[in-house]
Amino acid sequence: MAANEVVVDERGRTSLARVRHHAYDRYLAEEFPDGTLVLTPAVTVSALEMAALQDEKVRSAVAAAKTGDRSLLRRRKPAEPPES
Repeated sequence: MAANEVVVDERGRTSLARVRHHAYDRYLAEEFPDGTLVLTPAVTVSALEMAALQDEKVRSAVAAAKTGDRSLLRRRKPAEPPES
């Protein structure tokens, strides 16, 4: 891995365009006492997604859906038309 110099502007900003080679757009940033900065690619998960990922029923349903066996999926009954 080649080292590339990155210049910071007067407001402390820089561009990663010249040094990054991946499509990541979010990073966790760590600063160490010696001034070293480490950027680690990150993925943001919403609270709703996290709740779903922690629910065994949801994970089982997703695993079943990935197999292509649609017989295990529950179907909603179609809404009845409103009475006139």
